Amino acid sequence: MTRLARSAIAIGGVAAALASSACSASQAIGVPVDAGPPSRFVAQAGDFAGFCKWSSAPATPAKATPIGIHGLGPMTVYWREAPPHGASEFPVGTLILKESEETTATDRIVFAMAKRERRGTGYNTGGADGWEWFSLQDNGDCTVSILWRGPTPPVLTTYSDLLVGDCNGCHAKIAESDYVWDTALQLSSF
Repeated sequence: MTRLARSAIAIGGVAAALASSACSASQAIGVPVDAGPPSRFVAQAGDFAGFCKWSSAPATPAKATPIGIHGLGPMTVYWREAPPHGASEFPVGTLILKESEETTATDRIVFAMAKRERRGTGYNTGGADGWEWFSLQDNGDCTVSILWRGPTPPVLTTYSDLLVGDCNGCHAKIAESDYVWDTALQLSSF
C-alpha cells in the first residue's frame, strides 16, 4: 500500500469519526435529561389500549344533574392515572373513559375525554378548557376505535350519535373539578 493510500484511509477514518461524533452530539443538544410532563398531548386509539385494566369505579355524578351521566343506564368510569395530591387541574395526558355496561362489548356506548393542554393555552378555551372529547367503539379486547373526536361533536352528532346533549355545555357546570363530573375523580379527593 502506498503512502498516499494510507493517508487517504487515515483521513477517511478521521472524517467518519468526526461525523459520527457530530451526529451523536447534535442528537443530544436540546434534549433535556428529564423532560417533565408534556405540554401538549394528542391521544390516539392506542393510548386507550388496556383501559379495562385501569383504575375504575361506577360512574356517578359529583353533584345534581338533570340528565344523569349521559342520560343512560349504569356506566363505569376508567382513568389511566390519578392526578397528583392537591392538583388544581388534571395533568396533560390524562385519559378518562366512560362505558355503558351491556353484556356484549361491541354494543357498549363509550365516551372519553383527554387532557390535551393545560387550561388557558388555547385548546377548547370556549368550552371545557384543555379537554378533547371522544366517542369510541369498544373492540371487545380492551382496545377501542375512534368514532369521532374534537373540542365539539361533529354537526348533528353528539356522543354515540345521540341527538341530545353537549359535552362542553354539560361539563362547564363542573369547572371547579377541571370539568370532570364523576364522584371518583373529583380533584378534592386526591
